Amino acid sequence: MAVYRSDQAQFTFAPEAGHGGYPEAATAVAGGSLGTAVIDMTNGLEAGSRHITVSDLSGVTAGEHILIGAGGTEETEVRRVEYVDGTTGLTLDAPTAFYHPNDDTVRVIESVTEATTDKFISWVPGVYETVDTPDPEMAIEGRYLLGVGQKRNFLQAYKGQQTFSGSVGSFVLLNGWPLRFPIGKINSIPVGGVGSATTSINGDYTDATDANGARKGDYVINVDSATGIAPGDLIAIGYNASPTASTNTELRRIITESSTSIRLNYPLQFNHADNTEIHKITEGSVTNYQHDIFETVDLDTMSWNVHMRDSGETAANDFNRRWFGGHCGSMTISADEGGLLTAGWDSVSFQDMVHNQKLHPVHGSGAGVGLPGHSLMQQISSDDIGVPAKSGSDVTAAHGGFPSTDPYYFSQGSLTLFGVEFARVRNFSLSVSNAEEPRYYINNQGKGTNRHRGPSEIRENQREYSMSASIALPDSASATTSARSIFKELILEGDYGTDTPGTANASDGMSGFAITLTFTRGSNDTITITIPNDGTAAQGAGEQGAFIRSAPHGITGDNPLQTDVDILFRNMKIQIKDSEPFYP
Repeated sequence: MAVYRSDQAQFTFAPEAGHGGYPEAATAVAGGSLGTAVIDMTNGLEAGSRHITVSDLSGVTAGEHILIGAGGTEETEVRRVEYVDGTTGLTLDAPTAFYHPNDDTVRVIESVTEATTDKFISWVPGVYETVDTPDPEMAIEGRYLLGVGQKRNFLQAYKGQQTFSGSVGSFVLLNGWPLRFPIGKINSIPVGGVGSATTSINGDYTDATDANGARKGDYVINVDSATGIAPGDLIAIGYNASPTASTNTELRRIITESSTSIRLNYPLQFNHADNTEIHKITEGSVTNYQHDIFETVDLDTMSWNVHMRDSGETAANDFNRRWFGGHCGSMTISADEGGLLTAGWDSVSFQDMVHNQKLHPVHGSGAGVGLPGHSLMQQISSDDIGVPAKSGSDVTAAHGGFPSTDPYYFSQGSLTLFGVEFARVRNFSLSVSNAEEPRYYINNQGKGTNRHRGPSEIRENQREYSMSASIALPDSASATTSARSIFKELILEGDYGTDTPGTANASDGMSGFAITLTFTRGSNDTITITIPNDGTAAQGAGEQGAFIRSAPHGITGDNPLQTDVDILFRNMKIQIKDSEPFYP
């Protein structure tokens, strides 16, 4: 008898351009038509929008699926109509993933044809064994009415808020794909193989009122000229050889091109101004790719997808779930002696979900009762895992597949505290927390057929970094440090201000110290964590480094003596060098 097996479940993720806008294109659709209905919004429809104003709603009803976008040189996507508001308003089952200009087409559809190049929710975080899926928790509450007739039992059960919270714990890192989401943005550049700019972004959309270049989430962008570039080419958009927190550089592969537009293998992470340069990359000349993760105040949200096929491999029984609007509230990076470098998304809160389960067969008559949350969506199968169009040889079908790189071993790591490398680190754990908070605003999002009562949005609060490490102390006397070094740092509290002759100046004050954590997998193949983010600790707000909060030197029977260090720090930067050009 066929069953759903945990070891045959497939988990993938993708970033979103707008809060809750799960990214999936719709190249080919079939079904009815809404005639000449178009978006009627002066500034167009932003990514992350759940409400649309259109020119005409005759012929559309709640529960139908619509195609937003005309295709060709514009992004397209499918959403379900949650409810119709008056004669021109539509509320969708999920926010939009892409920007759509004013006067863009809206039409009713019945089905979507599977297309590999349309599937963007295809990334895997690493080697994972378990996923705590964020299926809804329903706050159903029994209300009590005073009266003899109730006999101490509640009178009526009512529905309350819905919460969607999940996690993916302790997956083995094969690259740095999952690391930016609780921190901020990532800049990706090739090292070598970059020549002069080939072309630049042309900011003229179909909407004449908009000339802002290319928008975050766009996978079709207008260019001054496509001469010199072709499908399969790797390009750098907004190239900067020395990325900083203020630069926006990303790499993409061209899927198709016309004389003045190109389709990319993956939606853009950043907005790019009109005339932003585009460089063609000579891949054979590239020695490695550098990816720099920088902090941002507002974090990108993410979508998760779980695809389950039963043990009989019957496609008709496929069970697909998709969650959107996810904020990575906390993440842990850790390693133990003799082990592998792992990471975990410890807490991810989502806005809502969709799925492929159309009907409930038990209640009602005929075929059954329609289920809230059902939506048309393409299936992320095993052939769709990995980087969209990683290969330049088959850009219309190739996904990268599961990463085949080696893991990062504990034995390949090094930890430097206050300028001293410690050789006897037994384990470490680095955590970042964003204290994310779901917000339930008073609005009409639960008015429609899908009965949405999930969070209106999820916001970040105060960010906190911490690190712990178990360190077997060095020799009692060493040329570089001694067993007493950590104790001295603990006592000093990171305050290096002193008037003692021959020592640090009083102005150094409460500066803390720098930390460097590096894992080297091979030549030009590293993950480096730098604390503070500029590598130099200094006194004053925004410049401070790390501080030891505790480091007990107990007599525990460990030989050599061991201490468990607890460290607080303000910020950090992560830099990855590897052979992978694309990062989500």
